[in-house]
Amino acid sequence: MPAPLSVDLRRRVLADFQAGQTFADLGRKYSVSAEWVRQFIRRYQATGELAARPPLIRKPPFHRRHETAIRTAVAANPSLTLERLRTTLGVDVSLATLHAALRALKISFKKRRWSPPSKPGRTSPPNAPNSAPSRPSASIRTASSSSTKRGSKPT
Repeated sequence: MPAPLSVDLRRRVLADFQAGQTFADLGRKYSVSAEWVRQFIRRYQATGELAARPPLIRKPPFHRRHETAIRTAVAANPSLTLERLRTTLGVDVSLATLHAALRALKISFKKRRWSPPSKPGRTSPPNAPNSAPSRPSASIRTASSSSTKRGSKPT
C-alpha cells in the first residue's frame, strides 16, 4: 500500500483547484491520478479534512480467529452437529458461517448414519416377458453408411 500524500502537497492541490485548474490538469501537474484529485476535493468540500485518513483495521475472518477452538472441539467430539458445535464454542454466528469455517479449515464434517449396503435384487418379476423380441442377427448391417464417412471438400 503506498504511503499517504503529504499535507503540503494536498494544500498545493487544493490551492490550484480553487484557482480554477481541472482534476486532470492537477493530476498531471502533481503526478497523481485525476480520480484521486476528484475524491480529495470532494472529501475536503464535504468535511474540511486535508490530512489522509488512517487505514482501516480489518479483523481476521471468523475461521482464523477461532481456528484453535474449532479444531479442539471437533477433535474432542467428531460427532457434533453444527448446532452443538456452535453451542460448544459459545459463539453467536449462523450455521452457514460455521459450516464455511469448517470448509475453509478443511475439516470434514459429514454427518451420516451408517447402514449396511443394499443387496442387489431382481427389478422385474420372475415370470415377466423379456423387454423386446430379439431380431435376427442378420438384420444388423455391418457396412458403414456414407453419412458417416468423411466426404470430399466442397468446391
